[in-house]
Amino acid sequence: MGRRKYWAAVAAAGIIGALSWGSVFTSYAEDGWSKSGENWIYIDKGKVHTGWLETSEGWYYMDLSNGTMTKGFKQIDGKWYFFRPNGLMATGWINPEDGKWYYMLDGVMVTGWLKIGNDYYFMRGNGSMATGWREMEGAWYYFQSNGKCVVNSWAQIKDNWYLFGRDGKMMTGWAKVDKDYFYLNTDGRMLTGWLSDSEGNKYYMDTSNGKMSTGWKQIDNYWHYFNSNGHMMTGWIQLDGKYYYLNPANEGRMIAGTTSTINGTQYSFDASGVCQNSGGISAQTPGTVTNSPSGNSGGSMGPGAAGSAGISSGAPGSSSAGNSPSGIYSPSGSSSSPGTNSPAGSNSSSGGLEPGRTDGPG
Repeated sequence: MGRRKYWAAVAAAGIIGALSWGSVFTSYAEDGWSKSGENWIYIDKGKVHTGWLETSEGWYYMDLSNGTMTKGFKQIDGKWYFFRPNGLMATGWINPEDGKWYYMLDGVMVTGWLKIGNDYYFMRGNGSMATGWREMEGAWYYFQSNGKCVVNSWAQIKDNWYLFGRDGKMMTGWAKVDKDYFYLNTDGRMLTGWLSDSEGNKYYMDTSNGKMSTGWKQIDNYWHYFNSNGHMMTGWIQLDGKYYYLNPANEGRMIAGTTSTINGTQYSFDASGVCQNSGGISAQTPGTVTNSPSGNSGGSMGPGAAGSAGISSGAPGSSSAGNSPSGIYSPSGSSSSPGTNSPAGSNSSSGGLEPGRTDGPG
């Protein structure tokens, strides 16, 4: 009896063992997803799948050593990919860390220039999206908080206005936008108020929009005249057959509503600044003719001066589409060649206006 019980026990143990192995075999033999501890694996034709796995949901990557599903960043064949918590390979914009954005082009992390639609971004060497000022190859660029590079447009950054060209580079020196000139400091800031050049010429940049003044301009309740090159004029000038005197001894201010002795001769000026006894006067004739001052010198608007709009919604100046930064990636996978056009409006010169140099934002 003892021997029978022993063999019965052995037989029972064998049956239980067989059932146990059968269970294990069945779980690994079924194709599809299976959980192994805290990780997922994929069974394909009875074997654990490794490497890339394409499913109807998208792409997965199964570790080459043990077949476990990859999550997070993974470098594969020298390229970086990101796999979501459910294992799916990410494409497009991802934000795995607070405040850091990456772009996965067909799954591959982009570095360098990136073009999406008409917008340009710069992805740092670690793949994160750049924001704020960035100096590259001797030029300064500005990337908004959403990562978009300011291209062919004005931008107000903190308390200052800057102008960026069609290639996205910050501009300096004299810049012509449409028909108006602006002056951008060596650090890119648009300057307003009085300026002087190396030849002693004086300019006045409108304090409301930065435009270089031409023609009559009332400044601090006094009238001045600027020729077509923006140079403040002094001495006698003739406009529409009328004579005015811009006193060089008093910062070029127009004399009006008084009698004044000039070079030993007494002249009388009405409230508009027109000389009443101008016989024999030798005067300059500016290249542009505008209306002359009217009323008294304390008037609120200068003749020929349109109501200057303040800076708003993309002002000063205007913007239009232009060429792109060089070496860019786009979702189509194509790479564009470097932009060949000059910055918006270009640093074209007029009457000796010269571009400045770039020291970069402070």
